[in-house]
Amino acid sequence: MSGFNDYYELRLYRCAPGRLDDLHHRMGYEIMPLFERHGIPRPLGYWDSFASSEAPLYAYLLQWPDLDQRMKSFAAFYSDPQWLAQRDASNAGATMVDQIELMILRPSSAWALNRAEGAPRSVPGLHELRMQTVSTRNAEAAHQAWGKVDLPFLRARGATVLGVFMCWFGADMPQMVSILGWPDFDTRARAYNEHGKDDGIADARRAERAEFGAPLFDRCNAHLMRPAPYGVARTNFAPLE
Repeated sequence: MSGFNDYYELRLYRCAPGRLDDLHHRMGYEIMPLFERHGIPRPLGYWDSFASSEAPLYAYLLQWPDLDQRMKSFAAFYSDPQWLAQRDASNAGATMVDQIELMILRPSSAWALNRAEGAPRSVPGLHELRMQTVSTRNAEAAHQAWGKVDLPFLRARGATVLGVFMCWFGADMPQMVSILGWPDFDTRARAYNEHGKDDGIADARRAERAEFGAPLFDRCNAHLMRPAPYGVARTNFAPLE
């Protein structure tokens, strides 16, 4: 299955202070049997953010063949008495999550342009979640530019493209969501430093402004993430086929 006709659900949990370890335990050991019971797929990746404006942040990504299954599965999960009892017990009188944000995503054309053949099934190291606001009038042009200009540049300097998506439903639309793997923090820092100084990248941005009358890219919020500590089989995001 290609995955390019599927829907992806990115769930972002703003964790209450001091409760991140509790949330890891809930997600890694209490939730998974209930997800399986109600037809919710095992997440493609689980992370917590250690460097961002919104840390501590917990994130996971689900893949759905259709949204009807999603609605049915989550309705059954949220009404399950076992989940309600587990939630109340593990909250221990205080909320574990202050805020939940979810986005329904569709694969981006930028991802199709940067899917490496024979990519590893898991990518250890540093993972980056980039949430990039793009031009309202020229969103697809932004995806094409990211896929043809920027991602090849970053890949040549150590990035692995794990997924690139358009936000189909959620906040701050239109938005492009990218998940990149890096060997380490220094490799990422060097790549973006070179990206910011590269004449070819600057020329591409000038050409985009000339063609479209405005920049294609607006603000970007980047989360530096580490895989959640549930054992090797559950920690690393696998590039989709």
